[in-house]
Amino acid sequence: MGRFDLRQKKVIDVKTAEVVGYIRDMEIDFETGKIKSVTIPGRGPFGMFSLGKNTKVPWDSVVAIGREFVIVKMTDE
Repeated sequence: MGRFDLRQKKVIDVKTAEVVGYIRDMEIDFETGKIKSVTIPGRGPFGMFSLGKNTKVPWDSVVAIGREFVIVKMTDE
């Protein structure tokens, strides 16, 4: 089995069942060694990923992790 890596996994919103992006980065609490949040890059024109607004998803909003997908409960903004 390979190493555990969340980067580049597609993220699906459990409420809408839509792909909301992919994990680009993680925020880690170095004192506890636990993941605090994951970052999903913003989307640009025509659904393309851009350097626009990123979405930070708290780790406690992650519902499940699979081989290809991460299921999250997105907060309403």
